[in-house]
Amino acid sequence: MIRRNFYKLSFLFISLSVFSCDKIKGVLDKAVEEENIKSSRVALAKVNDKVLYDTELKSLYNERMSLKDSLNIQERYVNAWVRKTITLEKAQSQVDVEKLDIQRRLDEYKYQLIMHEYVREYISSNLDTVITDEQIKAHYQKNSDDFILKTNIVRGNFLRYPNNAPDLKKVRKLMQSTKPEDQEKLRSSAYAYADFVHLEDSVWLDLDELLFGTPFMKSQSEVTKLLKRDKFWEVSDESNTYLYRIDDYKIVDQVPPLQFVQKQVRNVILGRRKLELRTQLEDELYNEATRNNNYEIYISEE
Repeated sequence: MIRRNFYKLSFLFISLSVFSCDKIKGVLDKAVEEENIKSSRVALAKVNDKVLYDTELKSLYNERMSLKDSLNIQERYVNAWVRKTITLEKAQSQVDVEKLDIQRRLDEYKYQLIMHEYVREYISSNLDTVITDEQIKAHYQKNSDDFILKTNIVRGNFLRYPNNAPDLKKVRKLMQSTKPEDQEKLRSSAYAYADFVHLEDSVWLDLDELLFGTPFMKSQSEVTKLLKRDKFWEVSDESNTYLYRIDDYKIVDQVPPLQFVQKQVRNVILGRRKLELRTQLEDELYNEATRNNNYEIYISEE
């Protein structure tokens, strides 16, 4: 009887081995691999019963790093981990964790992360990024008050010459001339001797950025007065001479020309399309769930 049962058990074991060999081997291999990883880990720091191992830092390195860079990263990470762990353990001993409702907060954070990624991919797949000049112009005209200037802007010619550059007197005359031949001479001189050149007089520039670091730096009110009074500005410091010809300007609180805010208008249109897609996604999911009776709402009649 015992012998017969032994044969039955042997047969059962062999059968299970045949049918489950690959699966068992996979589980064993994985367990061996995990054990090998654990046994080969190197402890880098310890705070009470918490240990930081070198395997946790692998994602911080890349093949292009030198040994010195890798050691620097390791040192900074270990020091930060020790400080953070010490602080966390102290906080856990002093704070009533149950009152924090941590699980609910983690669930909410998880939900936000998942939703953000889902919506991002949906928008990326469905967003129409083609925006015509007509659409930009129409949005600008309808919403021009949304683009009120926070700074002065100008268009014209703006040059900075070293003080030892030749023919500075001639350049002053050329800058104030509108003759095509004089403009061509100015361009030749500017590209030969000036170390800052802007001769695209149809392009609007932020005046604050243009004046930064120059002797023209003045208060906002002084700059506004200067804009209204003079079309040609010249000033020098110990190294350079600045020559500015102002063809047109817009001051703070005015509506800028479309060219100056064209990129901003385009971004606003894209932003609105993204919001519309998000609402569209939510509506599609809600309507689909409604059709499939995937939810119920319980409202008390009391």
